[in-house]
Amino acid sequence: MPDYSRDYSLAYDERAGMCTIRFRCFDTPNAVSVYVGERDGEEVEDVLVDVRRTCLELHRLWSFSLAGSDVERMNRDVRRVRVDARTARLVAAMKGFHDVEPSFDFTVGPVSFLWKHAEVLPADAQLAQALSHVGAGKVRIEGSCVVKDDPLSKADVGGAAKGFAADVVAGKLRAAGMSCADVDLGGNLYMLGQHPAGRDWRVSVRIPEGIAAEPVILEVRDKSVVTSGSYERYVELGGKRYQHIVDARTGLPCESDIVSATVVAESSLHADLLATTTCLLGSRGFDELAARHPDCQFVAIVSDGRVLRSATLS
Repeated sequence: MPDYSRDYSLAYDERAGMCTIRFRCFDTPNAVSVYVGERDGEEVEDVLVDVRRTCLELHRLWSFSLAGSDVERMNRDVRRVRVDARTARLVAAMKGFHDVEPSFDFTVGPVSFLWKHAEVLPADAQLAQALSHVGAGKVRIEGSCVVKDDPLSKADVGGAAKGFAADVVAGKLRAAGMSCADVDLGGNLYMLGQHPAGRDWRVSVRIPEGIAAEPVILEVRDKSVVTSGSYERYVELGGKRYQHIVDARTGLPCESDIVSATVVAESSLHADLLATTTCLLGSRGFDELAARHPDCQFVAIVSDGRVLRSATLS
């Protein structure tokens, strides 16, 4: 894992009344801004440094490549491993979400890791072998332990980790008495409270390059905004680009016509899970997915330029 121990900066914007910490974690740049108001600057700085420390803790727990992390130990050829309470909650949340939305399967690890490290197209036999170890029903939480019926099952927490972390950060800020903050963990946003101007926060939905879609501006208050898509992370094999979201049902990178999915929810973890699921289901499953989660707002950018909106945004 990269050494992020000294990779951060703190800055004050006196005109805006804002203190911002910027740091790398979860293999991405992050920024958390608190609008100070009448608070003591050193107090706010201490809170932000503690926020970063917590994010680094979570990164060390959930890195799939760091020896000794919870995820690395879970993904060994074992049946039972004791994990941190936060890891147990993350796995339980992913498993519970899978029960509602079975297209999302956090045990896609054997397949997704195969694609992530591929230098040539995986052979059909390789994919079939990897798929045989996929299935959320093979994993359960017993107390503080993750138990696998199939020791070769592997968890991929990429569709949930930053969402969980954003919720933790928002909770820490609230507990410290911060009522107005902008949390950005690698694009997972949590807009705490209302904008310092006394209105809702305005978030622009990014339109992927090459897509001729109309601009979309979301207005949110005290909610998370998470976007998932095929336009940033991918691997090129044999002259073809394959996106990073792997469909556990087929073992292949997702070929959905949705190139970008944005979800607004009170929980960043829930928004993270739903954004990935929106991409997996494509435009045909968009309306039914949104109907199953009426407390959330959905926007999807389709490859042909259409913009899909849930009923709450129509």
